[in-house]
Amino acid sequence: MTRSRAHAPARRPGLTLLEVLIALAIFLMSLVAVAGLVDFGSERGMAAAMQSTGTRLAQSILAEAEAGALPVNAASTGSFEAEPGWSYTVESAAAGPANVYTVTVTCVREVGGRQYQVVLAQMMCDPAQMGTAAAATVPKPAASESGTTTSTGSGQ
Repeated sequence: MTRSRAHAPARRPGLTLLEVLIALAIFLMSLVAVAGLVDFGSERGMAAAMQSTGTRLAQSILAEAEAGALPVNAASTGSFEAEPGWSYTVESAAAGPANVYTVTVTCVREVGGRQYQVVLAQMMCDPAQMGTAAAATVPKPAASESGTTTSTGSGQ
């Protein structure tokens, strides 16, 4: 038996350098995309935490104003001892009826060059102008009429 054709060397199984470089490029591009999503997610998480904290602090200032610890009919500013970095501003405007005010609380904090702001408003009566139960008088009973009425239900 004679061979008419020269024996070609068998191709070795494996990947070429070009295939490895293309796979590596695809992997790195997807890694960059995932890193961008992680960064975006952490920013959104920080914004949600700041929104939640600001809302809680603004509600506490509104509660203090409603309880009479802060003046309702005057503007004020301050900061929170328990939450450093947060500051608040209270503004009020007459809402129409006597001793009723629209109280607006703005809580602000700046982190990393980005400002987080929460604004809450509520209408409330001035607690300094409200009376107490001790000052209330008991109304006199109304004069009753001499006749009494009775009714029976016959269902018809």
